Amino acid sequence: MKTNKFLFTLLLLTSSWTLFGQINPINDLYYLQTYWFQNYNCPAFNCFELSWTTPDSSSDTLLGYNVYRNNDFWVFTNETDVTCSGYSPCEYNDFYDSIPFWVIIKAVYNSDSLESIANDTVYVEDLMVNIEEINSNEIAVLKNPISIGENILLLIPNSDGNNCKIQIHSLNGQILKEYKIKNVANSIINFPTNKLKQGLYMISIHMNGKIITTKILIK
Repeated sequence: MKTNKFLFTLLLLTSSWTLFGQINPINDLYYLQTYWFQNYNCPAFNCFELSWTTPDSSSDTLLGYNVYRNNDFWVFTNETDVTCSGYSPCEYNDFYDSIPFWVIIKAVYNSDSLESIANDTVYVEDLMVNIEEINSNEIAVLKNPISIGENILLLIPNSDGNNCKIQIHSLNGQILKEYKIKNVANSIINFPTNKLKQGLYMISIHMNGKIITTKILIK
């Protein structure tokens, strides 16, 4: 009798794993905050991009994504991004309400709206406000060193709306993070350092056919 009970329990556990094992989480959660001088289409001139890549393939039906601020549900979307670009009125003017907060994205599956776990988060620390336009021709890290978990603030002036790629490297040259930014226009960029440990890193900025490199210390 005990053997049969054990086999039944094992079968139940196996069935449960099969049922829930395909509720895969999203990948590569990414947050970018950009201060566009006098851009009234973004809340307090703070444009942002929050994006991720689709979960690994699954036998379950993916319906979309629930976006949470801390543990509070904020919005559901079928897209893999929530963006306030600055080129049209922002649909998400309440994004910065109740800052600071952690952003959590959960994939939603099947007709009963089962949610995945959240295997990554990003921290939205604050609005960038009351910044006077800086007339400079140099790309600069505005705060260096920074504390672990803090966001990097990077000034990219006089860029004439060009595209830009930013990479964070270890000292041995390994690319740890990469950010692609479209239509940078005399902006201050705020991007996260989540999952980076204390230490010295290289930042390379690829723009207009040139590569500019600087160092940043996370303490």
